[in-house]
Amino acid sequence: MVKKKSSPLRSAPIPREGSLDKALEKFAAQAGLSCAEMVLPWEEAQVRDDVMKQLLLKIPEPLYLKLRHIANYTPYNMTSFIIEKLSPEIEKEISRLTGKS
Repeated sequence: MVKKKSSPLRSAPIPREGSLDKALEKFAAQAGLSCAEMVLPWEEAQVRDDVMKQLLLKIPEPLYLKLRHIANYTPYNMTSFIIEKLSPEIEKEISRLTGKS
């Protein structure tokens, strides 16, 4: 069996500092809104806190085993631990991106 050559992994270019803010402002201006007036996706009326979305997360095996160890020896399960620890970091990054607290 011949192994298929794979193309190198590609990702979106990382925006330079401030360029994302400028892009958001430009987008908002075209819509006739300022960034402060834009309704962000998680602020939409139909978004519900009780709906859970699944995310496939690939992590290195040692990290997975550490996470499983935490789940075995604490009241956390893997999901609740990840959500509790990741949520503040997400909020911090959203605040930085949007300028909202």
